[in-house]
Amino acid sequence: MPRHRHDAYDADLSSGQSIGRGQLSRRDVLGGVLSAAALGIIGTSEARATGLGSAVTDVRRTATPLRLGSNENPCGLGPAAKDAFLSAAAEANRYPGRGGQALVEALATLHKVDASWIYLTPGSGELLRAGTMAFTSPTKALVMASPTFEAPGRAASAIGAPVQAVPVTADGRLDLEAMAAKAAGAGMFFLCNPNNPTGGSVPGTAVAEFVAKVKTAAPDARILVDEAYFDYVDDPGYTTAVPLAQADPRVFVTRTFSKIFGMAGLRVGYAIGNPETLAALRRQGSSGTLSSASLAAAAAALGDSTHLTAEKARNRAARTFTRERFEAAGYRVLPSSANFLMIDIRRDASAFQSICRQQQIFVARSFPPLTTCVRLSIGTQAEMDEAVPAMLALLDAPAPASARAATLDHALSWDGAC
Repeated sequence: MPRHRHDAYDADLSSGQSIGRGQLSRRDVLGGVLSAAALGIIGTSEARATGLGSAVTDVRRTATPLRLGSNENPCGLGPAAKDAFLSAAAEANRYPGRGGQALVEALATLHKVDASWIYLTPGSGELLRAGTMAFTSPTKALVMASPTFEAPGRAASAIGAPVQAVPVTADGRLDLEAMAAKAAGAGMFFLCNPNNPTGGSVPGTAVAEFVAKVKTAAPDARILVDEAYFDYVDDPGYTTAVPLAQADPRVFVTRTFSKIFGMAGLRVGYAIGNPETLAALRRQGSSGTLSSASLAAAAAALGDSTHLTAEKARNRAARTFTRERFEAAGYRVLPSSANFLMIDIRRDASAFQSICRQQQIFVARSFPPLTTCVRLSIGTQAEMDEAVPAMLALLDAPAPASARAATLDHALSWDGAC
């Protein structure tokens, strides 16, 4: 698997750099140019002459980068979090002191658990790695969806742990029944709910039934439920797995401030779980601490319910707008409970990403096996008003045979392992 950094592993860079790490390679640039030429957006002679795609047809009103590839909150910090961050920045020369404990206590109150049940880390990606390192091994497999957030799979591969990758359902949700069938020899199950990159969520009752099945088939296996997109979900059947963690020490939950709270650059994540489970995570975790500014912003954000309600409504409206426009144009869009959509564009997603990048529209990379699907993060309404028509205009160009890939229905029937 490709290696990327923490939970920003699929980050887009508005400067035109490559997704993930480092600068665009020669192959990336050439591939993008050739793909653009094949789609009729760049004249082939000009593409060969410049190698830079300088003759891209303008399908946008402005050249302002649209960063729609990393599931970030485009609006940033809320008022309370911003004020707290700026205030704490004045004391940046001081160590955090009890700032971490204050946030732990606030989170414990929110989740109705003792403070010993909360573990703070610089981003939730650290928790996914630590959990995998703690509970899988060459003799204890990781069971996860395909596709899903890749950090646990990368960590398992790094230590030689087997990875059982179970395809998501046809509508992009976790196939919990099929995952439970892989329990023999499992050390940890990873449930990303809602699932990234497909966006689908499963109800709390289904997760509870899954936990009960796994307890019988693999009594020592741990179940990590990643709820990074919890705050965006509208489905009344969806519930947090925190009560399951309280009832069963094998279950633990991870959350992040990177999404609805708009703090992706400040790096604050946390786990909720039995103290013994958290102790195992700490033994595998880094010794890094969070900054006083990050801690202050996170604590303030928790109490700003007005801002969170407004952000959820804003995301819902822009997500609905985006879905309706793509569906009206004839494209299939998977159900989403998060701040992104997975759209089947019926052509190679990597090639289309390159075309979009030349228009300063930064969408996510391809997620095998869904190689004809583009994951599009939801920006502001103004950003979606500009991005959606531009992307549809680019899709109007005929895709050459080399840019075609398997259909979404075929890809979702794929059964493989990471």
